[in-house]
Amino acid sequence: MKILIVGGGGREMALVAHEVERGHDVWCAGASDAIAELATPLPLPDDADPADRWDTLADAAAQLKIDLTIVGPEAPLATGIADVFAQHQLAIFAPTQEAARIETSKAYAKDIMARAGVPTAEYRLFTSKAEALEYLTSAATYPSVLKENGLRAGKGVTICTDVHQAQAVVESLQLDADQPLLVEEFLEGFEFSLIVMAAGTHYVAFPLAQDHKPIGEGNVGPNTGGMGAISPVPRVTDALYHQAIEQVIEPTLAQLATQGNPFTGFLYAGLIATAEGVKVIEFNARLGDPEAEVILPRLSGDVAQAALSLLAGETPTLTVTDRTCLGIVLSSPGYPGAVTAYPPLPAALFEAAEATDGVTIIHMGTQKDADGGNASRSAADSSWHAHGGRVAIVTALGANIDECRATLVPLLDKAMAGSDLYYRRDIGTFAS
Repeated sequence: MKILIVGGGGREMALVAHEVERGHDVWCAGASDAIAELATPLPLPDDADPADRWDTLADAAAQLKIDLTIVGPEAPLATGIADVFAQHQLAIFAPTQEAARIETSKAYAKDIMARAGVPTAEYRLFTSKAEALEYLTSAATYPSVLKENGLRAGKGVTICTDVHQAQAVVESLQLDADQPLLVEEFLEGFEFSLIVMAAGTHYVAFPLAQDHKPIGEGNVGPNTGGMGAISPVPRVTDALYHQAIEQVIEPTLAQLATQGNPFTGFLYAGLIATAEGVKVIEFNARLGDPEAEVILPRLSGDVAQAALSLLAGETPTLTVTDRTCLGIVLSSPGYPGAVTAYPPLPAALFEAAEATDGVTIIHMGTQKDADGGNASRSAADSSWHAHGGRVAIVTALGANIDECRATLVPLLDKAMAGSDLYYRRDIGTFAS
């Protein structure tokens, strides 16, 4: 098949690698330097209006006779790429702009969950800074969770331990009807991710994964886009898994279809297992990142073929290997705040990965030196350097979490010695 993948991050590189390994001809719109070494780059149009941009891209896809387009990041979903491709009668695995509101509007997602009877945290919605401050000062219990509405790259959530922290967060925001603030109860438990490929009420579930969002070891500090992931998640019992399917995934898909906005694409449920059972933390309308990088290596089936089957009204199956995949993210200094430097990636990292069975490097935010090297680059550095907050994820396949960690942590400790890139050494320790 001819497949077009939209986006240039780690999730998209993992998707590109997955489809290339299955013998497909792959193009990538907005390809990074690393993706361009695997797939044929197709520049993203620079039209100022998103509808014009997607119209131009759809024309290019039609000329190339693309069989299927898969969308990675949230921004194209939020600006209606699926709607435009549908108007061109092109197969695209992505939700409509309206269905994507389950991610782009936390208030909308809460409404869907309430209508569907999906368990989630109790919450209050505020469009006025004064009303939010009054509630947080006089009525809220702590810790409380403050969530900014809309797309925040995984960083618009603050767990406030006291009223002073909550007040500081609210004072930093601009609240109105278009930018409300959700104040949620704090849920105790352990978190995991369940992602399904869906078209209407037909779906196929991916293996479970666990993301590690906080920047610091021990899951402390501000949230990031994800500092590592593991799949599977041994702590999640079969009973919890079936509860998540029956009480979260199926009623959510049914509710969206009932409202006239059937969901097509990757529905991501960020879940927490509490003493009262599974509850939803958030929904995303896309394949998770870094979850994609540890889920896709465990699949022996073909995501693109499964997508086409779903689009045809069928319910496919995806075979999952019994191996574990663990990934550790490398990030730039200063992340998740303002990045202060964009260091090179050590050559030793690539040498170690190439020499170690089951270890792979997926680029998330890198750039290659234009000439393959430069005068200022040390001989110990590769030709790649950081070009974003999250730089790369290094993954390892193994029989279990301990085996993956025993391979990956010492490899990174040795290969990254002296590097300014940061990584967590405790990824996977919360999953079992």
